[in-house]
Amino acid sequence: MDRYDVLKRLARQCSKRPVSKNFPKEENQQLANQIKDWLNRYENDGDIKSRDEVRMLRDFLLLHEAASKGTVFVQKTQQEFRYYLVIDTNIFFHDEEILSRLDDHDIFVLPQIVLDELCNRAKNKDHNGKKSQRILTHIRQFPANRMLKTHVSRMDARQLLLPFPVVTKNDNCDHQILAVSKRLLTEKKPAQLLSNDTELRKKATQLGIPTLSLREFLADY
Repeated sequence: MDRYDVLKRLARQCSKRPVSKNFPKEENQQLANQIKDWLNRYENDGDIKSRDEVRMLRDFLLLHEAASKGTVFVQKTQQEFRYYLVIDTNIFFHDEEILSRLDDHDIFVLPQIVLDELCNRAKNKDHNGKKSQRILTHIRQFPANRMLKTHVSRMDARQLLLPFPVVTKNDNCDHQILAVSKRLLTEKKPAQLLSNDTELRKKATQLGIPTLSLREFLADY
């Protein structure tokens, strides 16, 4: 691993790390010292391929300094901090490897209706059918402790989706996905909806559900 790869790993680690209860811990101080060393040696180095990593490292050092003075709000530790990512069916078809791109601490939320849709498509012998079979294989191989299979009853969905009380057969899938996402938020879980469906994302925004397109998700990856 060359020095740029090490620097990039440190930058990503810092950008995703929330402030822990005992911040700054000894290991955080060691990390801060290591980052300072990298910055002193390489921030003006022409071999660094991106300045974004340097910026993130500087942000972490500012955070560390503020925490040392007791001015940073206490959040969960990295091990406790997880995003609940509700993934729409269309995301799988745009990127079969989406599950491999999730952070190690993220929870993959699989609405039952998405699973049903994939199973129905997998019965076909066309290109989409074969693709669905591969997607289902990836889902089966995903760690069970990081996957949440869930379903919301139609009655509960109506309560959660008050701006859209009429659930027709055509939009039942979308409303199930929205209801699952909304319920997670009502349970104080940091849920995000991944979808390339513009209309679905508009509805999610009306319900206060954070959304990401595949392009936006991969930009942060």
